Amino acid sequence: MPAVRETNMRFNKEINKFKIALTSACCLRCTHCFIDKDHPENISFPRAEKGLDLLLGSPGKDKILEIYGGEPLLAFGMAQKTIAAARAKARKLGKNLSISMASNGVLVTPEHLAYIAKNNIRFSISFSGGRKTQDLSRRFPSGAGTHKALKEKIPLLLSALGDRLHVIFCVHPRRCAAAYEDFRELARLGFRNIGIECVHGFPWRGKDYDAFGKNMRKIAAYAVTRSKPGDFIVLEPFMEFFREQAHGNAFCPFLRDLEMYPDGALSLYPYPFVKNSAQRRAVAVGSAAKGVNKKFSACVPSPDSPACGDCVSAYYRLPGLSDGSRAYQMRTEICREAVKDLVGRAAAEPAAKAYLKHLIKIFKEGYT
Repeated sequence: MPAVRETNMRFNKEINKFKIALTSACCLRCTHCFIDKDHPENISFPRAEKGLDLLLGSPGKDKILEIYGGEPLLAFGMAQKTIAAARAKARKLGKNLSISMASNGVLVTPEHLAYIAKNNIRFSISFSGGRKTQDLSRRFPSGAGTHKALKEKIPLLLSALGDRLHVIFCVHPRRCAAAYEDFRELARLGFRNIGIECVHGFPWRGKDYDAFGKNMRKIAAYAVTRSKPGDFIVLEPFMEFFREQAHGNAFCPFLRDLEMYPDGALSLYPYPFVKNSAQRRAVAVGSAAKGVNKKFSACVPSPDSPACGDCVSAYYRLPGLSDGSRAYQMRTEICREAVKDLVGRAAAEPAAKAYLKHLIKIFKEGYT
C-alpha cells in the first residue's frame, strides 16, 4: 500500500466525478477517437496522485473516479496503483469513493475481472449493439470490425461482474436512425446498466438530430416500460435528474466533466475527442503541475450568475466538437423529462414506484 501524503491540491468547487486517462495506447483504431496512438503517452504516478488530490480535496463527500484511456488494460499496473492510492486517500479524508474503469473490452481476461470484482469496481465497456453500427467505427488496426470479438466476451463479463458491468453506447451521427434497435440489441444481450454518449468531431446534420431525438425518446420509454423488479434497465442519463436534486452546482462542468490527460493537462473535454495539440491547449483548464487556472479557480458557481452561463457557452465552442455537445444536451433533456414523468406516475403506479426507488438506490451508490 503506497504511503498517503497530505492533499495539497485543493479546489473551491465540488468535483463529484473525475476522469484520469492513464494512457493513449490502444489495441483498436476507432474512427471517432482522435488520440494519437502512434506516439503513446503514459501518465506518471505523481501526476495521477495530483489528480486524486484535486478530486478528493474538493468540497463534497461523495466522489467518483473513472479510469480510462486509450485502453487502461494496457496500463493495468498503473491502474491498480492509482486505485490503491485513491482508496487510501479517500479513507484518510473521510470521503465516499466509487471507482469505475472504461475499456473497449477486447483485451479483458478472467484475471482482470477477478481484480475488478474483488475491488468492487464498476467496469464499463464500449459497445454499440448491432454489428453494422459497431463495425462502422470500432475497428482493429487491420480495419476489421470488433463486433464478433467483443460479443464473444459478453458471457464472461456478465457472469463475472453482474450489476457492476456497464456498457457505453456511443451514438455516431451516421447511425442515429438505428439507435433504438442498437439499444434493444444491448438489452437483448443482457446489459442492464447503459450509458449513452454522442460522438464529437463528426458533423451532425439536421436529419441526424431529428433521428437522434426520435430514437432517444423511444429508448427512454423502452427502458422505463420494459423494466420490472429484478430486471431493471437503467440509463445513465436518467441520473442527471437526481444530480440536479442533489447538487446545487449541477450546471457547472467541473462537477462531472473534469479530467486529466496522460500529460497532466486538465480539461472539460473528453480526451478521445480532442484532435490535436492546438485543440488540447485551447481546452486546457489547468495542469497537474500548476492546478486549475485562476480564471476557474477563483469563480463561485451560481445558477443565477450570467458569468456561469457565458463561461460554459464560451468554453464549448471548438469547431467540430460543439455538434456532439448539442446532441448530449438533447439526450439529457429527453431523459430528464422521462424521469419527471416517472416521478409523476410513481404515487399511483406500483411498477413506476419500484423503478424510481431502484434509480434512487443506485444513484446513492455512486452510479457513474
